[in-house]
Amino acid sequence: WQEKISSARGTDRLQLVKEMINSFKLVYIVQGDPKTGVRHYTAEHSTQALKMHGIVRGIEGYMVLNVADDEELEDTCIELSECTWMPQLWAGGKFVGDWRHVTDMHNDGPMVAMLEGCGLSSKLKGCYYEGKTPVVKY
Repeated sequence: WQEKISSARGTDRLQLVKEMINSFKLVYIVQGDPKTGVRHYTAEHSTQALKMHGIVRGIEGYMVLNVADDEELEDTCIELSECTWMPQLWAGGKFVGDWRHVTDMHNDGPMVAMLEGCGLSSKLKGCYYEGKTPVVKY
């Protein structure tokens, strides 16, 4: 999908991004690559939270869309979500929130239920963590 969307540069990619979001259980739209490095410090928080839940590249149903170096694509994602902050998380075709909301969901506990709701499981399900101890600070 990354290549498909990137190669459509210069066209209206809104429908293409919608199709991608609806094709996956969970979509993480970020500037950079969570595996090799994100571009903005705010992305570190939500990326760390997702990793703690075991959400990493290679999980079936999970997609990372890198919008770095493609301002037009980033603007398309902003238009779709009506949120100007990156990164953004989409679950089950619905906008979950930006980096702060994702980090807060992790710290406060609802991340486990959100992941289950879109068909993924969290490594932290049933752990002492759920709603008790914030582990990602900003």
